Amino acid sequence: MNRRFFCASASLALTRAAAAPVRPKIVVCLIDGFGPEYLAKSDMPNLQRAIRAGTFKIGQGAMPSLTNVNSASLATGTYPEAHGITANTFFDPDLQKVVEMADARYLKRPTLLASARQKGWKTAFVGAKEKIRSLIGVDADSSLSAEKQGIPMYEAETTYWVFEQGLQALRRPDVDLLYLTTSDYIMHTHAPNTPESLEHLHNLDRHLGRILDGHPKLELYLCADHGMNAKSRAIDPERLLALHGISTRAVPAIADKHKIHHKDLGGSLYLDLGNLQDLPQARQILAAEPGIEAVLTRAEAARRFRLLPERTGDLFLLADKITALGALDQVRRPVQVRTHGSLHEAQVPLLVYGRKWSGPLESSVDLTTTRPWEHRT
Repeated sequence: MNRRFFCASASLALTRAAAAPVRPKIVVCLIDGFGPEYLAKSDMPNLQRAIRAGTFKIGQGAMPSLTNVNSASLATGTYPEAHGITANTFFDPDLQKVVEMADARYLKRPTLLASARQKGWKTAFVGAKEKIRSLIGVDADSSLSAEKQGIPMYEAETTYWVFEQGLQALRRPDVDLLYLTTSDYIMHTHAPNTPESLEHLHNLDRHLGRILDGHPKLELYLCADHGMNAKSRAIDPERLLALHGISTRAVPAIADKHKIHHKDLGGSLYLDLGNLQDLPQARQILAAEPGIEAVLTRAEAARRFRLLPERTGDLFLLADKITALGALDQVRRPVQVRTHGSLHEAQVPLLVYGRKWSGPLESSVDLTTTRPWEHRT
């Protein structure tokens, strides 16, 4: 009797297990610095077949067009006004110094990794930069960065390591949701049509193909955080205003510890004035400077780009396509640097693959704002 009961119970359990739907693997992938121009120039057959089979659009990333800002936006499905990351670096009024926003304590919204874990999903994070792991990856069940593992940061192999580790994570039966994020070092150092860039993205595509082929029911949500442009001139707004007797504190939005990438020169910059009465004159001087195409007050910047006002500056500056902003040894000088942060690097590819997509797809935030996979039975 006991034996018959056991066999019947086991048979019923197996039948239910067989009938239970298999949860598809989910991959959220951010390719750092992968602007539309890189996609257009590169031989990436696996990504192209995913584009043909999925839903694809060139859309907008969050502003400023920086890694921390857009990583937080993708990971939380919200804009900077909600998640609080308005730059790579900001002036912390509590500490009274400029600090990197590279820690989860600065994040004001939960990540998709955290919400997935609450629903019983097993999650994994694999990234190139430790700053992104510490900002959004700490919520995952397993969390790795190439930088923390001692992998050299300034070569193409960093990206390949991320994809290889991601592939291994997906092979684990207990991983349901994987977040991948790469490095933009190659984009900072090589234009889209150079042999180095072409090789890098072709190899990246080969690794992506292994993930697609190994998981036929995979759902992929892929985008970039920003594009990249070559800059031939640079301006130091703090020095410029000092010539007119106006005291300011400049905070280059792009600044972080990876200075080999960009030398702390980017397409956007926050300025705090020593005396707010100088704001109208400062704005007039900056707006007249060739290379600076927008000078916005704190309120204007927050409204236009959905920023958290207290983590910006009295003024928000945006450069034109060939100009970088930051600290120099003079007011202006020629430069040769590939960098980002302005509106000219804000366009990004957006891809949903492996599921029918009926919602909006205008911004990278759209990929994760509703987290449609979590509602599947």
